[in-house]
Amino acid sequence: MHKTAFVWDDKYLLYSFPGEHPFKPLRESMAKKLMEERGFFHEIDLVKPSRIDENILLKVHDKNYVDFVKAMSEKGSGYLDSGDTPVFKGIFEAALIRVAGTLKALELLNSYDHAINIGGGFHHAKRNSAEGFCVFNDVALAAKIAEEKYDKIAIVDIDGHHGDGTQEILYADPKTLKISLHMYHRNFFPGSGNMEEIGEGDGKGLTVNIPLPPGTADDAYIEAFNEIAVKKIQKFSPNLIILVEGGDSHFDDPLVELKLTTLGYLQIVKEVHRLAHEYSNGKLLLLGVGGYNYDATARIWTVSTAEIANIKSPDVDVLNDCCYTSSTPFVINKVHDIINKLKEIHGLVN
Repeated sequence: MHKTAFVWDDKYLLYSFPGEHPFKPLRESMAKKLMEERGFFHEIDLVKPSRIDENILLKVHDKNYVDFVKAMSEKGSGYLDSGDTPVFKGIFEAALIRVAGTLKALELLNSYDHAINIGGGFHHAKRNSAEGFCVFNDVALAAKIAEEKYDKIAIVDIDGHHGDGTQEILYADPKTLKISLHMYHRNFFPGSGNMEEIGEGDGKGLTVNIPLPPGTADDAYIEAFNEIAVKKIQKFSPNLIILVEGGDSHFDDPLVELKLTTLGYLQIVKEVHRLAHEYSNGKLLLLGVGGYNYDATARIWTVSTAEIANIKSPDVDVLNDCCYTSSTPFVINKVHDIINKLKEIHGLVN
């Protein structure tokens, strides 16, 4: 039995916004092609998602919203939000198959150590609304379903934008730790994710936002991850880790001003992989999400899949950027201030 499963359906390509919209499925198909060319699917199993009952969405979305998406999908025009998420004919079904992929990947963890759905990760969708190109929040849904089997779940979101929808839906949830590293300032989408947002009720302390300044490169990003995210995961001891890996933290992304390289991403993925084996019996679910330089995002997902599946090859190594990036002293000082404040907020002081 292979340790890793990769979920894919060609119907993923239906989730494509019209015109010059930055969200296109080309990045997913480019990543899958890179993996096929390198023989990945001789080493890991390629699995097609199963059909799901749309009512499962009601675990995280209100029925009125689901019905609204369905009606707009039939209409085929307009917007699901204030302007980021345009409607096209069949958007309901296109979004549903992406959710099905994530739920299939979660199900596969019953027999695999790791499962990957680069077609998932729609972390901006909220209980009552679409947002930021995201229609249904498969991240929050996977967590809620996983809670029926796993005592404690950790979501680690390294997309360049704050996972605000996931946070909103799970803000009071006591069984799921929500960690998001993202670029942050008040005028940057979605405008949430400051360090004081820590959860509420039984979930207080289980929302961990690591808001990073523009220009944060590999060195400062990895330090923040190790000092806050890793320590919080160790303290929480999850039974399952969900990694949401948006490619838009890459230095060449047109929408975000973080400066991770593929090598920086790989350091994060290696550590999450290690933590999964240390605390979660290897149970790791990897999802995609953003990434608007398609080449960079495809390479990030390919080298990450290779790491998780333990595929070693020079043909994979050549996909990496040449070298690590360095932050300016100004950015490093800002990140150090953020780390110190977060240690106090979350009780991680040595």
